[in-house]
Amino acid sequence: MNINKKYCGEILIIGEHNTGKSTLMNKLIEKKVSITSKKKNTTQKNILGIQTTKNYQFIYIDTPGFKKNNDGKKFLIKLNIEEKIKKKLKIIILVLDKIFWSNNIKIITNFFKKKKINLIIALNKIDKIKKKEILLPFMKIIHEKSYFKEIIPVSAKTGENIHILKKEIKKYLPQKEHNFNKNTHENSSIEFKIYEIFREKIMRNFGDELPYTTNIKIYSIKKNKFGEIIIKSIIYIMHKRQKKIFIGKKGNKIKLLNILIKKDLEKIFKKKIHLYIWIKHKKNNLKKI
Repeated sequence: MNINKKYCGEILIIGEHNTGKSTLMNKLIEKKVSITSKKKNTTQKNILGIQTTKNYQFIYIDTPGFKKNNDGKKFLIKLNIEEKIKKKLKIIILVLDKIFWSNNIKIITNFFKKKKINLIIALNKIDKIKKKEILLPFMKIIHEKSYFKEIIPVSAKTGENIHILKKEIKKYLPQKEHNFNKNTHENSSIEFKIYEIFREKIMRNFGDELPYTTNIKIYSIKKNKFGEIIIKSIIYIMHKRQKKIFIGKKGNKIKLLNILIKKDLEKIFKKKIHLYIWIKHKKNNLKKI
């Protein structure tokens, strides 16, 4: 191998809702850049995660999930996949939830066959499969029904077989100069990162108590004379009664939310965080978090 050669490429991560795409990307780059939860639509925008290992640079793109029905074609249009292929997208990881297969996935895999894309299937959540002997027969069925270059059983949660998946991705990475500095792991702004952590903690800790129609506004990020970061934020809610749910008995809910958000932010910034959260009622122009 010529050590002067560089390899770089985008790897699109796609899959149905709750297949573990975001967890998989975080595990692949060994850093949390995409929020995770068991709720649908956790990922609302494409999130970039970047890992550079010597002369190889992997640019992972975590995408919103698609539904478990025949909306495969609509998903590909929404993802603007034709344009991405024109821009020389070469690798796609399709994440499956254990041994679940649908006609929708067949539609998508057949589409990539026509486009000559290097499609890798990551059969995720194998840590939840008690009878491992059913994996090989299922993989054989997939091989007969669809197109792909590789199929790897993995667990994004435990890390099982992630090194094998990385090795297979590396095989298809095109020769190209690196797009990012070797120490870059993501391209999101600080504001977006904070916003996403707010979303994750609300989705994880309020369950079905609150509708997801709220707005989060980060309106101030400053440093004090000690180099500590002061963040001021507002969570806008649709109904006044939701304020009690957010605050909780004697303020226990809002205190917990503050602690959980601060914990993640202090890991990212490596600095002490002073976080202020206000809950305000706003009738109109709210969107799903």
